[in-house]
Amino acid sequence: MRVLLAEPTRIGRTIVSGMLAQEGYTLIPVDTAEAALEALQSDEDIDVLITAIEFATMSGLELCWEARLHADNGRPLYVIVLSSSREEAKLVEALDSGADDFINKPPNRNELLARLRSASRLIQAQRQLIRFANYDALTGLRNRRSFFEELDRMKDADTVRSVVMLDIDYFKQVNDRYGHDAGDDVLREVGARLARADRAFARLGGEEFAVVLAGDGNKAGELAELIRNVIASTPVETCAGPLAITASVGVAERWPGTEFDQTMKNADIALYASKSAGRNRVTISASSGGEHRQEIRHALVA
Repeated sequence: MRVLLAEPTRIGRTIVSGMLAQEGYTLIPVDTAEAALEALQSDEDIDVLITAIEFATMSGLELCWEARLHADNGRPLYVIVLSSSREEAKLVEALDSGADDFINKPPNRNELLARLRSASRLIQAQRQLIRFANYDALTGLRNRRSFFEELDRMKDADTVRSVVMLDIDYFKQVNDRYGHDAGDDVLREVGARLARADRAFARLGGEEFAVVLAGDGNKAGELAELIRNVIASTPVETCAGPLAITASVGVAERWPGTEFDQTMKNADIALYASKSAGRNRVTISASSGGEHRQEIRHALVA
């Protein structure tokens, strides 16, 4: 477990470091609240923040508040305030500022270790909840909710992005002919192949998947064609035996100032064009002249 210690005094940092040295924790000591905030922003693997209150500029309570904003973005983080003050008002203020726990200075070693063990259990539970909320249980890919939250975060992006949408061909026939267990096997294997191509792929529902990529439609189309070929080239092992599976793909560009809703519609139209043209192919589309006019630019055919 990675522990960030924000403590202005050398002796305070030395005391806590000594307590944690033999317990397998990775300790990151800093002497200012600003340095702690920078560490939190640059290191997503920090699990626990232990912070003093008394700093020269930004206070530890302000740091608690900023740290909680990071945690509210879906990042598990346990915040412990370390203070020599035993005033009830300080405890209340620390908890109201976003702290999860409060320990008096100098800390008792056994108490500190016990609180860190408690923090570890809570962080693991939070990670599990985050996974349930953001990942598809069958494929292990991100789910629809996570994908559209990503689109919302990117709405003000000033660079070109592309959406790749993929649909497994004749998937209903797989379920009808071989059963839903075989269908689940197909979804799991296709999900695994997509994840190997790009971990950001999401399952939107049923047999439909999508990913947002940096760059224009031509660049995204290259990855889409690679994925299409990877899916089509090797049969999927299922409980009903190996099944030949193909996928149809649609790609659309999103330029700055364009709504992602329109980009998703364009990608969906391109996907439908791939299916109408015979399936097992990639169709790339784009809006023209800033208008929401759909034009099929070219198709990559198996």
